[in-house]
Amino acid sequence: MKLGTKEFYEIIENFEKHFPHMRLDKEPKELWSKSVIFQDGEVNNLFNVFRLGYSFGRASYINGASE
Repeated sequence: MKLGTKEFYEIIENFEKHFPHMRLDKEPKELWSKSVIFQDGEVNNLFNVFRLGYSFGRASYINGASE
């Protein structure tokens, strides 16, 4: 997914919904192109893994993979 798209913002929203107990303050949007979205490094790494999992699941679904 492309940075700044509706899909990208939906993933951020979904992530924040699943991890409300984490520190979710964001970096300035200028840093987002470097995959630095959240100020807390641990949260940012978790988000990047979340995003990769979403992308993998979407690609698998589109390609018709069953596993």
